[in-house]
Amino acid sequence: MGSSRLMEVMQPPRREAGAGAGTGAGTRDAVADLCAAVFESLPRADQRRKAELYVRGLLTAPGRKSMRSIAAHAGMAAGEQSLHHFISCSPWNWQAVREALAVELERTLGLQAWVVKPMVIPKSGAHTVGVDRRYDARLGQMVNGQQAFGAWAAGVEAGAPVGWSLHLPEESTLADCAAAAVLDVTEALPMRRLPVVLDAVEGGPETLPRRFAAARTPFLMRIGAGTPVMVTDPHLPGTGRAQVRAGAVMETARMLRRPVRYADGADGSARTVFVASVQVATVPQGRGARPLRLVAEWVDPRRRPDRFWLTDMVGLPPAGLLRLAELSRRVDVEFAGISDRVGMRDFEGRSFPGWHRHITLASAAHAVRVLEGVRSRYDGLVPRPAPDFAAGFDADFGADPGTDRRTGRAAGFPLAGFPRAGGHPSAGFPPAGHPGAGHTGTGHPAPARPAAGHRPAGRTAARAADEAARPAVARPAAARATGGTPVYGARRRSA
Repeated sequence: MGSSRLMEVMQPPRREAGAGAGTGAGTRDAVADLCAAVFESLPRADQRRKAELYVRGLLTAPGRKSMRSIAAHAGMAAGEQSLHHFISCSPWNWQAVREALAVELERTLGLQAWVVKPMVIPKSGAHTVGVDRRYDARLGQMVNGQQAFGAWAAGVEAGAPVGWSLHLPEESTLADCAAAAVLDVTEALPMRRLPVVLDAVEGGPETLPRRFAAARTPFLMRIGAGTPVMVTDPHLPGTGRAQVRAGAVMETARMLRRPVRYADGADGSARTVFVASVQVATVPQGRGARPLRLVAEWVDPRRRPDRFWLTDMVGLPPAGLLRLAELSRRVDVEFAGISDRVGMRDFEGRSFPGWHRHITLASAAHAVRVLEGVRSRYDGLVPRPAPDFAAGFDADFGADPGTDRRTGRAAGFPLAGFPRAGGHPSAGFPPAGHPGAGHTGTGHPAPARPAAGHRPAGRTAARAADEAARPAVARPAAARATGGTPVYGARRRSA
């Protein structure tokens, strides 16, 4: 294919006067804008042109997004070989492109967290890099394929995948692979620190807290009821004893539940659930170890907990943690609606570098669709929300977190404005005399602690309903049987 034909394919059509952002011209402008920002690190002009051509093909080529279909859709008679060389052999750095994509999404969307999600890619052969027997949750069965982890930059309106890690069974564990997907991107960027939201994988509850603490990155990890933990909460008896199941711990701590209202991550509807939290550890803690908190959610207070999380953001109240957790559900919706349509799983090569370059360009195509949708909701303008960020997590480390180069303010993670819970995990205010009393972690004084039984004027009907639904505090049967000491599990202590 001659250079003149390539330039013709690359040129977006002219926009008519008054054309809106929702038109096809707006879509192609979004491609050009994003590609100009994220492909700047590619050293040669022909590489930048091919990268944009590949992204356009992922967005517009029908069916499976193979190199042949992309070249045919672009009218490149002999373009398949050229694209194959660009993806599999050309020595351009995909990590630099991912870092530029992260900066662009932060600039345009305003990020709240990193969401790590697994992705299984079925393969028919056994010679592709990383192929093994994998469980595919979409199909509900074991398949022959690759296992990858993607780190999604989740913003206020939407998000897109940025970092990727391909699991190689002979070289790393699933937990290491999940952590690498996000840390390989964030450790190289001078961006504000964001929390990581993820589902636990094999070995994750034991190893990932230490891995994220070493990287000075807060996390919220969904775990199973059978995950072993050690209770370290000074407000509960049995502290420091042998490890027990997370489900058994929270069944005993159900008297700590409080109603919490938040927005559903899938459809945005308001939900009211009951939440309790307990300070725990997953392994024996040495000096300087980060405190962890086990959080459980009950949809029906008469049943067992529905979901469990482990986090080191001990100063963030349950409502803030649930809002972070719901980002994971929103990513699932966006993956089903966008990612498979832009060929996220469609790489047909066998090489490790080729897979990484394809998945990086597919992430850029996903970002184009996301920004197009956000622009259409705001009359062609991408909103730039300015959330109030807290530096509380870094203050716990006793070190300066640095400065966010976009806002000029202290780096941290979002959802500030919540009081730092220095007392009981279910409390919203620090106890009297606590160093954090009277402060919210945002530089503003905390509101005065209300007196017992006080009801602020003008409270909403929803708040009144939540308080009416709050369960009565009662000693569990296990505590009555043992003279006040709860027993973790179903068995009662013998006399």
